Amino acid sequence: MTDVGPESILVRVVFAPDAGAPLPDVIRELEDVLEVMDFALFLSHGDAVRWENGGGRGQVRLTRLDHGTPVTVDIELVMSGGLGLTHADALAGVAATGTVLLTAARSGEPTEDPDDTVPTDEPVPTARQVDAVAERRVVEAMERVAYDARGTDLAWRIREAEDQNVTTADGTLGKGLRFVRAAGRLASNDGFDFRME
Repeated sequence: MTDVGPESILVRVVFAPDAGAPLPDVIRELEDVLEVMDFALFLSHGDAVRWENGGGRGQVRLTRLDHGTPVTVDIELVMSGGLGLTHADALAGVAATGTVLLTAARSGEPTEDPDDTVPTDEPVPTARQVDAVAERRVVEAMERVAYDARGTDLAWRIREAEDQNVTTADGTLGKGLRFVRAAGRLASNDGFDFRME
């Protein structure tokens, strides 16, 4: 990560879609990457720090997309309103988010847990069943990361996001639900990787 301005930090994320994936598929996955980075920004500062530093709201901006193999994106975390976000804060949020993603991706091997498999009496699992398993793995990974960070603000922010797992009456998805769905889709990709440069 490098500074690109007094109120912004640049993060490079590498993710690996299927080899030769068409650009529309890459764009859909990019939307999930941006959702995940928005969650990382939330983990980086949380509401308390935001209000202490003027109440600004951070933004996630795509600055470059390299449609190669793997796909590389440069994302700018912008601290509008004087969020007071430092490299250490951003690194903590992005690293925690990356740990959740990689933990969920690596937990995809077959398991004896009946709740972690799709029903065997159906010849082909539905897309929703596959998504539900992936999302459950993400939630379990979030809980593991929060436990490892127990006693810190980071753990509290992960728990807060986990509680935001509903859809409001106007159809707005909670922060935690948006992250879990996006992370579940990303972590289900073959060859998925997440790293900062």
